[in-house]
Amino acid sequence: MGLRAGWIALFLFVWLIGAFLGSTFEYQTSTNGEGITYTTGTATFTNGSTAVVGAGTAWANLTMAGGNIKSDTDGVWYKIQSVSDVTHLTLYAQYQQTGGVGMAYTMAQSPGWAGTGTAGYDQSPVTTMEYLTQISNAFQRVSILGNIPLPIPNSEYFKALGKVVTWQWSFMDGYEMFYWIFCAPFVAMGIFSMLMLTYGLLTGNLDWG
Repeated sequence: MGLRAGWIALFLFVWLIGAFLGSTFEYQTSTNGEGITYTTGTATFTNGSTAVVGAGTAWANLTMAGGNIKSDTDGVWYKIQSVSDVTHLTLYAQYQQTGGVGMAYTMAQSPGWAGTGTAGYDQSPVTTMEYLTQISNAFQRVSILGNIPLPIPNSEYFKALGKVVTWQWSFMDGYEMFYWIFCAPFVAMGIFSMLMLTYGLLTGNLDWG
């Protein structure tokens, strides 16, 4: 007996709609400053170097490690590995653009996630859907083999993706009973339906009647 494609498609549709709506309404902003920008002073970016030197800056007073910085002239975001003092920070990857001395810059904290690849956001709020659709957020460039920056998976991106798949939205914190009674069954059926639909398509064991 073949699998009933109609019922599978219905459960799958409900699951996808829930994931879409939840990720659209979940905003990654907070009172702790995620997503804010800092532009005071100037910064010197050097091609081929991971060091950025500021002038008139107060970087050590900020929690920007794991955030992003860009030269407003070059316009490419770079992930910040560490901030050592008020005028010195280190990038994960070597600076590949032209760079220069005393450049206007924008520094931005990650919008609710630790690490956003090279995409970066300079304003808040940002929805989970916006974050996930920026595919560059799935990877971050890290200098692993000497001076060669390699893309490695960004764990925070895949955690956010997992929340979408399982409907575990932050705005539902404190409503665990509601989640397990009303949401979890739809999530389970949606995931199961996706697996069954994939199996049916591969084996031809689907009844479309």
